[in-house]
Amino acid sequence: MVSGNISLHLKSGDVNLKEKSLAVINPFQIHSASQKDENSKGLYSLYIDKNWIEKLQYELFQNNEYFLFSEVLLDDKNIYLQFISLCKNIFDDYFCIKKEEDIIEFISKLMIKNYDKKLVISKNILFCDIKSYIDKNLSLNMSLEEISKQFLITSFQLIRIFKKELQLTPYQYILNQKVNLAKELLSKNLVISEVALNAGFNDQSHLYKYFKQIFSYSPKEYQDSLIK
Repeated sequence: MVSGNISLHLKSGDVNLKEKSLAVINPFQIHSASQKDENSKGLYSLYIDKNWIEKLQYELFQNNEYFLFSEVLLDDKNIYLQFISLCKNIFDDYFCIKKEEDIIEFISKLMIKNYDKKLVISKNILFCDIKSYIDKNLSLNMSLEEISKQFLITSFQLIRIFKKELQLTPYQYILNQKVNLAKELLSKNLVISEVALNAGFNDQSHLYKYFKQIFSYSPKEYQDSLIK
């Protein structure tokens, strides 16, 4: 996938990307690209592993046949903005699980739109067990794949289970639980750096960022309010 002010040169002919459009290039499709304007900025390219996307297609449609994208140019402003946001998030300091979720969600939307299939999601009775497992391992920086393997399901199924039961993604649920655990530990007057470690944040700055994002005050401000 690629976005930006460029011309794609394909065997079937040239495709000119507009300012806010996205091109999807299928595997093994011979192509080259050139900038239409040397001063233009904002070019993003995202390469998706073919085996990974085949697996996701099967999870979506239960079909072993690999489907190519029927359109090269996706002239949809909303899809373009989602793609740009995804690319920026990949390079941001979000937890790994957040980046995994964003990629799966974005690619799934594209495939469902492209194939015009109905997504069938079966009922899953494992939700309580999965939730309990996550709650017991909040101090770990878990990935979607690690959680999924514990319950013999796929990452895509894991996201759908949480969205169905809680209207949250696993990332959103884990982040809320981590922040609330941090709040509980802060109330015990533990050192903030120790709280960050025990609550599963990468460091104190990550704790500060997400704690303030959810509660609108910093961990230090919360501790100081308890003392007062």
